Amino acid sequence: MSRPRGFTLLEVMVALTLLSMIMVATITALRTLANTKTSVAQVTNRVDEIRVISEFLRNTIGAAMPVVRVGSAAEDFLDGDAYGTYFTGDTTRLMWVSPLVAGADMGGAFIMQLALVEDRLELKWHPYQSDVLAVNWNELEPRVLLQSVDDFQVGYLAAYGGDWLDLWAGAQRNPAAVRISIRSGGRYWPELVIRLSGAELNLR
Repeated sequence: MSRPRGFTLLEVMVALTLLSMIMVATITALRTLANTKTSVAQVTNRVDEIRVISEFLRNTIGAAMPVVRVGSAAEDFLDGDAYGTYFTGDTTRLMWVSPLVAGADMGGAFIMQLALVEDRLELKWHPYQSDVLAVNWNELEPRVLLQSVDDFQVGYLAAYGGDWLDLWAGAQRNPAAVRISIRSGGRYWPELVIRLSGAELNLR
């Protein structure tokens, strides 16, 4: 009398064990792929953010115009002299005049103010006015360039071969270069060293 064909209990258990191992390996691989995709997206977004902001700062600060400001200082980080360039700043704030195209029907020279406010890197701008009192910065809406800023430091180079300075105020000319260091999200950005160019201009 022949035995009925079929799987033994041991064979079924082995098959279920192998199937379970394959399913676990598949789920782990899919989860790893999803995590990798998320990490790549985060890195890509961070690189894009660094590139866009760095390029904007390099272009606008590098094109700083040595135009004059007159009148008493309207901001505490400007000096009190009656005459000097608009390019002034300290370690966490910076003001300069740069050409800017702000739309199809709006452009020209704008006063730019970059400052660290709490943990935000904020930018304000206003059409160029030689009289600093003609600009009320408190009424201007800031544009947040970067959130969650851990550290923001600005340095100024008066002449090549010299020392970096923490303050640029009261000068009759723009610095030769500006150095910007940013740390955001616990990581340092590549340091920006921006060479300033531009002929002596006067828009009064």
